[in-house]
Amino acid sequence: MSAAHTVTSAAGVPRHNLEVRIRSSQGAILLARYDQAYELPEVAAFIWRRIDGTTPVTDIAGAVAERYGIDGPTALSDTVDMLAWLVEEKLVFM
Repeated sequence: MSAAHTVTSAAGVPRHNLEVRIRSSQGAILLARYDQAYELPEVAAFIWRRIDGTTPVTDIAGAVAERYGIDGPTALSDTVDMLAWLVEEKLVFM
C-alpha cells in the first residue's frame, strides 16, 4: 500500500511520531529521527505545525488553501502529497 493511499484511505487525522526530535530555528523546522535529519520547506512546515492528532487532513488542506491563496482541490492534493512523504519517512502516522 502506498503512503498516498494510506493518507487518503485512513481515518484522515495525522499525528506526529513521538520518536521524532523537533527544532525550530528562524521559522524553519528541523526534524530528526534516528540518523536521518530533515529541513522542511515553508509549506511542509506550515502543514507540520497543524498536525495535532485531532485535525483532519481536509481541515489542514483548507488552512493551506487560505494561507497560500490556492484553490481547495490543489491544496488538498498538495497536502496529501506532503503527508504521504511524511508517512513514508515515518515522521507522521495516520
